[in-house]
Amino acid sequence: MFRLNLKIALRNIWKNKSTLFINVTSLALGLTGFIIILLYINKETSYDKWSPELKRVYQIGIKFKADNVDEAWQTMPYSLVKLVREKAPEIESITGAGWNGGLIKNGQDFFYDINVMQADSSFFNSFPFELIVGDVNKALHQPNTAVINKKTAMKVFGTDQVVGRTINIGKENTNTLITGVWDETMNPSHFTADVLIQLPVPTSEHWGNFTYLLYFKIKDGVDHKIALAKVNRLFLDAKARWSKKDSKSVLKPDLLTEDEANKILGEDGSSMQVIFEPVGKIHLDSQFQGKSKGATIYVLSGLGIFLLTIACINFTNLTIAHASKRATEIGVKKVLGMEKRGLVKQFLFETLLQTTFAFLVGLALVELLLPYFNSVLGTSISFMGAARLSYLLFQVLIVFVIVTLSAGLYPAVYFSGFLPAKVLKGNFERSASGALVKKVLVISQFVITCTFIICFAIMYHQLNYMKTRDLGMQKGQVLSITLQGDKLNQMPADQFEQVRQRIKNIDGITEVTRTNNDPWTGEVPTGDAQFADNKTMITDYFIDFDYFKTLGIHLKSGRDFTRQAYHADSVGNAILNEAAVKAFGLKDPIGKIYTRSGMPRKIIGVVKDFNDSGFEKEVRPMHFFISQNWTNYNNVLVRVKGDQPQQTLTELEAIWKTLEPDFPIRYKWVDESFAKTITSYSQQGQLMYIFSIATLVVALSGLFALATYNAKTRTREIAVRKVLGASTTGILRLLNKEFVMLVVIANGIAFIGAYILMNKWLSGFAYRIDMPYLTFLATAMVSISLTVLTVSYQAYRAAIMSPVNALKHN
Repeated sequence: MFRLNLKIALRNIWKNKSTLFINVTSLALGLTGFIIILLYINKETSYDKWSPELKRVYQIGIKFKADNVDEAWQTMPYSLVKLVREKAPEIESITGAGWNGGLIKNGQDFFYDINVMQADSSFFNSFPFELIVGDVNKALHQPNTAVINKKTAMKVFGTDQVVGRTINIGKENTNTLITGVWDETMNPSHFTADVLIQLPVPTSEHWGNFTYLLYFKIKDGVDHKIALAKVNRLFLDAKARWSKKDSKSVLKPDLLTEDEANKILGEDGSSMQVIFEPVGKIHLDSQFQGKSKGATIYVLSGLGIFLLTIACINFTNLTIAHASKRATEIGVKKVLGMEKRGLVKQFLFETLLQTTFAFLVGLALVELLLPYFNSVLGTSISFMGAARLSYLLFQVLIVFVIVTLSAGLYPAVYFSGFLPAKVLKGNFERSASGALVKKVLVISQFVITCTFIICFAIMYHQLNYMKTRDLGMQKGQVLSITLQGDKLNQMPADQFEQVRQRIKNIDGITEVTRTNNDPWTGEVPTGDAQFADNKTMITDYFIDFDYFKTLGIHLKSGRDFTRQAYHADSVGNAILNEAAVKAFGLKDPIGKIYTRSGMPRKIIGVVKDFNDSGFEKEVRPMHFFISQNWTNYNNVLVRVKGDQPQQTLTELEAIWKTLEPDFPIRYKWVDESFAKTITSYSQQGQLMYIFSIATLVVALSGLFALATYNAKTRTREIAVRKVLGASTTGILRLLNKEFVMLVVIANGIAFIGAYILMNKWLSGFAYRIDMPYLTFLATAMVSISLTVLTVSYQAYRAAIMSPVNALKHN
């Protein structure tokens, strides 16, 4: 029986080669997109899930509220580590980590952008990383020792057998012994250190220094709510007592309740709330990071499912459309005694053959297209190299079964319901329910396709808006040079003037300044500031002379910092941006005095708002001042003119060797840093473009096949109409009418869905476009035009056929 069904299936498939090609191509495209997205989602959801112990590990953070500020910080005082170890038996281990820098030296070779972090000796008790080389129980127990991940070991040494070798870390050039290596691909984590060195544990108790990442593991069997409440109360009690250390008030010796501690901490109008976040959630949906990758995962999942759904709809629609060709065969088999169940199995078997072939083509396309998708998504995923290959193969098998059943089950049931008495007499009529199903499926296809097209177009408009919007600064032709040694970082103003002049003497350089902020990439310190009763959080910009001139930022009122008024400017004068003036409620700000952390500052100027961080939030209040603490300067900004910057850079590098002889110059273009901030949105736009094209191709190919079959089944009707005087135009109009109506209905539904989706997406931007309603109209016109062209091609061939020949053969 199997051999017979195989022969019948192969014969029927071969007889309809055009349908086979469209079915296999559609399914292969759908499966390719779905599997690639599945690979990406598997990778993104695997972070901090590779050990069951990680279910008991949490990161501690703080939520701070003050007036118009509501921020979550992921850093905490290290003093909490010692307190929890002493007074929280519910906690199995607690560890602290901090940032160190991004510079490694091996011999004469410098390696930048290496994420070097510090961690105490308890780190591997909370994070069960497995070392592929070295003893995890001895890691980070000695000063000037480090563990390194495999990727960095290969980059620095060319091998992962590096235990016992040394590297020099940071601008201090600390000689550090490597004691272990871990494989970051086997233990993906949000904690993205490339190198871990021993953390110098602070000896003094300080509850105002929020600079450390803290993680703790709850003991197995302990209710996590009880453990979290204990840590929360310990912190609030210690923080409240520390805030009162200089006052004469006497607090009760017992542990303060949460309400008592919050009452003390909230005396200045602010409040704190401890946050506990499971490490398994941080990578995708962190409270601390602000941006959620989880939304991207949902969007990608929807794209993959919709593309695969369209492919299955195509398969179902085309199979039902060819029902009349199989009617006699089905009638004969029923007369010969084949039951309905047998017919269903036979048609499912035919579907299985086609989906198997489509899967093989799809897997080949996956391997072929993965490099391109890796470049678009900014990741490195592979099929055969997947970390959990057996799990991936199981997922693919499940998808294979679902696709086979989804594409073939309804047609199989539909065919098995034919009545042999009618079909053997040649009295096969198109089922009303079958025609309705085809219409619903065509509408569904175009709803998804048009939604994709609209979403892509709106994303494109928003991305173009971000690229071309006036940022309030001139980012082009500006170099940001990172200061690596102490010489320029700590150089007083009068000495730096000589350096500035040396650099400006280079042909092609017009302006030079220093700052603590690397535009579009740097983290800038923020703190509380107050004028009269108006309190706000303000961002600190330590700048040097000519900062605004270098970046092309316009002075709105008042004056800039000057060398003639250096003493007064560096002691207590400041320049505000428009957002800060608004936050303080000032109408005439020049000469007014405000306080920042209790220090008075006089406003001498106001600059127009400029954006140097992103489009998700409005420009924050900023103030600018000349720093007396020269170590606050991290970057030198240089404006370059002319169309031959390479010669200018060559001369600059030569001078820089005399300024920082121990370090090669390290710079980036500010406009390139800006471009990187919108990379994720560019990736989303590219993905939407790819999937829009794919869904459109699949939908139109299905429509073409349906139009072809529709024209063939109506050959006699068209011939009769021509004999009765119908024109070719009239016949084209007749055959197009049904499909155009379906696409119009689909557009109406797509408009609603796309509006809801994109309005939600655009709401995530403080600076955004208005909803481009013309995009909806343009999408409708394009989809209808393509439908008319696709259907008309086959309709025209049917319309010009000789009615004599058509009636003779039908």
